[in-house]
Amino acid sequence: MILKLGGDTLALDADIRRQVESEAQQLADRFPGERIEIQVTVQEEFDQLNGHRVRCELSAKLASCHQVLVRDAGKNASEVIHEVFVGARRNVRRVRRQTLCDIAPAAHVTAQAVTR
Repeated sequence: MILKLGGDTLALDADIRRQVESEAQQLADRFPGERIEIQVTVQEEFDQLNGHRVRCELSAKLASCHQVLVRDAGKNASEVIHEVFVGARRNVRRVRRQTLCDIAPAAHVTAQAVTR
């Protein structure tokens, strides 16, 4: 697993950095055997409608040449980071399932051709 953390001074906060590292490790542990490159950007923004918010963006590149992108924003940084990683786990699982379904029928057809 490769992890890159960027953003403004909010990303330099030790608690936020620890949470991102912990969530990234849980994501990597959830999918053993899958090489994942994770880039997380944590920034503070001001929205005239909602006031100060924390925006988190996660980009995960999988070994199968697929990319997962998840964004979220909210008032509490830890909740936003957690929700982004939950969404990333869901999307990585979906991409892996689609990839396995694409591979499985081809293997089944090849096995039938060999037995004939």
